[in-house]
Amino acid sequence: MAVPDAEDSAYGVSFFQRLEADAPKRSVTQGPDTDEVLQSLKRNVTNLLNARMGESLSAPDLGLVDFNDASLSSHDLALQIRRAIRRCIETYEPRIKSMEIHVLPDNGSPLNLRFQVTASINAGALHRNVQMELLLDSNRKYRVV
Repeated sequence: MAVPDAEDSAYGVSFFQRLEADAPKRSVTQGPDTDEVLQSLKRNVTNLLNARMGESLSAPDLGLVDFNDASLSSHDLALQIRRAIRRCIETYEPRIKSMEIHVLPDNGSPLNLRFQVTASINAGALHRNVQMELLLDSNRKYRVV
């Protein structure tokens, strides 16, 4: 098992967020800010799920397939999307360790799909269980709500 170095433990945010010009400077001895790590996770999951498989030359399996042309029943489609979400997060979000994903009913809006993700975060010194609700809206964009 790889041991995170001091820098990874101190930041707890994604590599690309640390490269941003306006990223806050952190001491490597300072622990991760819980809210910052959670917001970073939500942004990264949103970006991952809105990427389309095959669009990235360096990581062709990054993202999800386009489910617009799916000819499955809505229940089968939801299960297929749930499996794809799991694969994508497990592959590209290393701060999330164990995860359960459930399809949630959305009776008020039949064109939307909702998923509840319950996961364990393992980001350096931060170990915590979190819940995120994902919404696939009528425009086929994912949001963490």
